[in-house]
Amino acid sequence: MTGLILRAVAPADQPALLALNNRHDGPVNALAAAGFATLCADAFLAVGAWGEAGELLGLMVALGPEGPLHGPNHGWIRAHHPEAVYVDRIVVEPAAQGMGIGRRLYAALAAVALQEGLHRLGCEVNLDPPNPESLAFHARLGFAPAGEARDPRNGKLVRYLLAEAAPLAAAGPAHFLRSAANHPCPAAPR
Repeated sequence: MTGLILRAVAPADQPALLALNNRHDGPVNALAAAGFATLCADAFLAVGAWGEAGELLGLMVALGPEGPLHGPNHGWIRAHHPEAVYVDRIVVEPAAQGMGIGRRLYAALAAVALQEGLHRLGCEVNLDPPNPESLAFHARLGFAPAGEARDPRNGKLVRYLLAEAAPLAAAGPAHFLRSAANHPCPAAPR
């Protein structure tokens, strides 16, 4: 997608990003405003994706191998793969899916991870309730199964996935900005 703008999540962006997140409760867990603000503040990378006209198209929040623990899925990745950056959530508006936004978000994260000396990305995808679209998307990006567990908070069965960062970074934007929160943020070339 041309004209995609990726930028670090600013406090003023959080209400719109939270609304996007919570519209997709199921594939991702809904959050309260305070919880989302804390997640973004603790993030290795918290980035939103906007179209040329300023419309919100997606978001990604990833947590590093250090810092506060955010739930059992983050804990599983940290315990089993402490060198991995954990993708807590990625959401793309349904009307914008298939346009490369998710791939660009992952490419941006991978590039930042490599800059910080981190070479793997980890995430989880629901198996029960099933999320076959997300499993297929992650497989296309090179993610491979790393384990399964039931989330004690909600009973969902999840599959943990891992991917090497370098191949993902090679497919994405190479320009980066630093936000006021000191989170690296890729900016799409214009």
